[in-house]
Amino acid sequence: MNKLLVCLLVLALIAVPLFAACDEDGVTTTPPTTPPTTPAEEEPVYGGVMRVVGGTFPSVVGYPPEFSPTDSIYALPCIERLCEWDEDGVQIPVLATAWVVDQDNLTITWYLREGVTFHDGTPWNAEACRWNFQLQLDGGRLPYGQYVESLEVVDEYIFRMHLTDYTWYMIEQYGWVMMISPTAFENAGDTLEERIDWARSNSVGTGPFQLVDFQRDVILVYEGNDDYWREGMPYLDGIEASFIPDPVTAAAKMEAGEADMWIYAQSVQSILDLEEMGLTVNRGTGLSGMFWSLLPNSSDPDSPLAIQEVREAIEYAIDRPAIAEMLGFGEYEPLHQIASQDWPGYVEGYDPRPYDPAMAEQLLADAGYAGGFEISIMATDAARDAVSALQAYLGDVGIDVEPDIADFGRYFTALFFTGWDDLVLAASGINPDATDLFVHFGPTPMTFMTGNIYKSPEYLALCDEALDPQYADAFEAMDTIRDAVMQAGEDAMIIPLWRDLSVAVMQSYVHSDYFMIHGVIWTPYDTWMEPH
Repeated sequence: MNKLLVCLLVLALIAVPLFAACDEDGVTTTPPTTPPTTPAEEEPVYGGVMRVVGGTFPSVVGYPPEFSPTDSIYALPCIERLCEWDEDGVQIPVLATAWVVDQDNLTITWYLREGVTFHDGTPWNAEACRWNFQLQLDGGRLPYGQYVESLEVVDEYIFRMHLTDYTWYMIEQYGWVMMISPTAFENAGDTLEERIDWARSNSVGTGPFQLVDFQRDVILVYEGNDDYWREGMPYLDGIEASFIPDPVTAAAKMEAGEADMWIYAQSVQSILDLEEMGLTVNRGTGLSGMFWSLLPNSSDPDSPLAIQEVREAIEYAIDRPAIAEMLGFGEYEPLHQIASQDWPGYVEGYDPRPYDPAMAEQLLADAGYAGGFEISIMATDAARDAVSALQAYLGDVGIDVEPDIADFGRYFTALFFTGWDDLVLAASGINPDATDLFVHFGPTPMTFMTGNIYKSPEYLALCDEALDPQYADAFEAMDTIRDAVMQAGEDAMIIPLWRDLSVAVMQSYVHSDYFMIHGVIWTPYDTWMEPH
């Protein structure tokens, strides 16, 4: 295999990837970047503070090792990554301009964007990059951190990672690290604990907006960064986000013109009503929306969920087409595998456990639970109706469900850090390159990393095979990814439920691509509003 396995160089501000040339020594030539062009009929307008409402809200805004997916989304106006996806699922540069993998020597070399500063005026450079990776390593939150042997500052704008192993997936995992100012963090207190506590509520990045105010579960205020590295951006003067957990209230604010954008709107009837009124609904691709499932605490040997027949019975007991229709007004996709129909790794025709309550009862009897058992389902208040529907279906086969409605803090802490007792109703993002299989359910997941979910040796072996460096990316490994999808189904590893209609609703005068690719891809620098 060629020593240089990957040499990707893409202009950060255009939609079509442009690959740079690499010579045999790995030297990369970087063409100049150009700002995006906008059609003449949609010439951007400067000014305005965009009022955002959201049913979820961050708990942490400036300390990436503690970020939940919700935290990272709300941090994106301020904190940037090395790279991220374009609309085709291809990795494109942000704070990096190129990256080169030397598989023989097990290194990844990042070429960093020059002339970028953090909001405190300190430089973005290789040392700042190294410091951020070390912060993630020290916090135990760097995905695939166990394969990092050392971090090297080669020169001011070249950073190199020395590894003990390599897989193509590492580019996405390492490239998505969010970068904060080392100086701001180090000056925030005398002890590490003081600095972390400060960073939970304060954010200093390189992004198009600077944090002005953050009050947990209340408000988040950004103002435009006049020194932003993308020429002529951002267009907005600022962003003001408010926590509105009640979808009826959020929809009413949109209808009254008291808010400009509603992110992660999940009240389907309200979305359809607002769309009928002329508001814009960014539905994105068929991969937008969230993958909803019941995650079992199947690694606990004392739990009924450790028995595969019990997990299979739960799956047979739920009429997923009916529940998707009821909750989604025809907009939800029922799921029968750990994949949605537009996902690259979807297995056509694979439906291992269609609705069959009689089969569910038989499996429970075979597992020694003919009389049923009691179990809890943890969820947030926004999913209360879904839990009630699941409770009814499972109750019909003798499984007595106790809803555990948790606040966001307890819920996300359990889901991503400390673990849960029985079942948790969880939503996860759907990646355009199918890598969400590894992000959420792989051997070393980035989100559901608590160890609650039992994964069979056969499933883990297929994941490892799909991640083999013989493949350049997920698209080359897709056949094996589909095998892993089927193995997860054979194991009843999780209980897939539905893909929802997670969208952004905005006033007709708002011009934004959020979220057309994925909920974790937000480019607020090019969002603008017509005079109104």
